[in-house]
Amino acid sequence: MKRQLIAAAALALLLQTPLISQTRPNQRSLKRNTNQASRTGHTSQKPKPRPNLATEPTLYVVGYAHLDTEWRWEYPQTINEYLPKTMRNNFAFFEKYPNYIFNFTGANRYRLIKEYYPSDFERLKQYVAAGRWFPAGSSMEEGDVNSPSAESIIRQILYGNNWFRKEFGMASEEYMLPDCFGFPASLPSILAHSGIKGFSTQKLSSAWQPAPHVGGPDSPQQTPIGIPFNVGLWEGPDGQTVIAALNPLSYGSQVTYDISKSPSASTAVSSAAPQPAQSRGRAQEDWVKRIQINGNLTGVFTDYHYVGTGDVGGSPNENSVRLMEAITTKREASIPQTGPSSATNDDTMVQVGDGPINVIWSKADQMFLDLLRCCKTTKLPRYKGDLELINHPPDRLRRRLIKNVGTARMNCLLMLLRRLRWRLNG
Repeated sequence: MKRQLIAAAALALLLQTPLISQTRPNQRSLKRNTNQASRTGHTSQKPKPRPNLATEPTLYVVGYAHLDTEWRWEYPQTINEYLPKTMRNNFAFFEKYPNYIFNFTGANRYRLIKEYYPSDFERLKQYVAAGRWFPAGSSMEEGDVNSPSAESIIRQILYGNNWFRKEFGMASEEYMLPDCFGFPASLPSILAHSGIKGFSTQKLSSAWQPAPHVGGPDSPQQTPIGIPFNVGLWEGPDGQTVIAALNPLSYGSQVTYDISKSPSASTAVSSAAPQPAQSRGRAQEDWVKRIQINGNLTGVFTDYHYVGTGDVGGSPNENSVRLMEAITTKREASIPQTGPSSATNDDTMVQVGDGPINVIWSKADQMFLDLLRCCKTTKLPRYKGDLELINHPPDRLRRRLIKNVGTARMNCLLMLLRRLRWRLNG
């Protein structure tokens, strides 16, 4: 591993200019996209003051749709169904909910959108320029990081973010892998050398049996077993670190209550409590308590929360987006009731968003950048080592990868033939 890491670090240093210095926006492309957005009415959100996380408790809600480009389906279904649905749903929400922000990963998926839906891609670019749609993840795909070499991961970032800069005039500074089956100890070093500031995943839940015996109800941030911390520093073998958000709940989480306040004692569920097997979500997380624990320990009062859907793209459900609009603007909303009175009180309007923490829709890298801007990281909890999963160990992934090479080649050939047929018929 050390030899591989040294080689990867050398590659990162050789490629330091495209990986790091180009994180500045492509000003010409950004200005062009912004002007197009203004002409078509997709005006940018007014810049909001960045919170001081040492004094302003803030929950960053990352709206997201996970898409497996190829899993139990092939590329044609992704192109014909899942990508159009993702655009259609979110374009509609942008027009109805002014504060909604959506994050979508994988430059390869954007490349497909540009090729097969050029007019929709132009509209998407306008939403990116307006700050509503964020090209997240810093990579070509949400790929595996266990079997590939360090160089392969670096090239994912190099090619992915360079594509984003070329098309949108911007790129992310975080690496988002919600659904990868474990993470090697070398990953934070690889990311840090590639100019990445933050990392997030939701995979370290009890359902997948994290291998490290870390976290738990008695840990400093009272995390679930297998999760070292909520927000902290993940350190690589060479001492390089990235800020990591390791407990954002499931990417299929929805907003069903006022998350700016602690839920009632009868419905609250501690994130450290044991979860049913294969459970992907938890109802009524006490974000106020979590952020207070984080802040008391580190001096940084913040946390990170995925809200969205999984596997086939799309968007968070509209009930979540509607309630989040009320929470972020601190107005009244109708909240689904639980308990004996739920049959009669469904339409009760209540004040939301006025709790002790500030809740915002967020770009995937915003929390990491805000934290680095306002606060020292010296008190953040640290973890050094693998974050692998017992249910899907790396050796099993390697065997599956070897087995699937023939299938992958055949799918690639079929995809090329389908493209050729579409172009001839078009």
